[in-house]
Amino acid sequence: MESKGYSLLGLAVRAGKVSFGHDAVKQNIRQKNAFVLLFSTDASSRLREEMKGLGASLPVIELPFDSTQVAARLGKKAAVLTVNDPGFAKGLC
Repeated sequence: MESKGYSLLGLAVRAGKVSFGHDAVKQNIRQKNAFVLLFSTDASSRLREEMKGLGASLPVIELPFDSTQVAARLGKKAAVLTVNDPGFAKGLC
């Protein structure tokens, strides 16, 4: 993901269009509100398999930083995130 992508992801967070963490992500995938699935480098293989299974049709982006760095950049610590807006999702993919 390029610098533009990080800026767009930050804008999506400020707009309230990003879900952080297992439960919120799972809920948004089930409700068909998620458009992109993102994982930090320290996301467990179990978490990856579970979320990819739930959101099999979603594009997946591997973030180049761990959940602590996600918190520093985006304001919340999480190993898995979803973007819940088609416009932001299109800009990231």
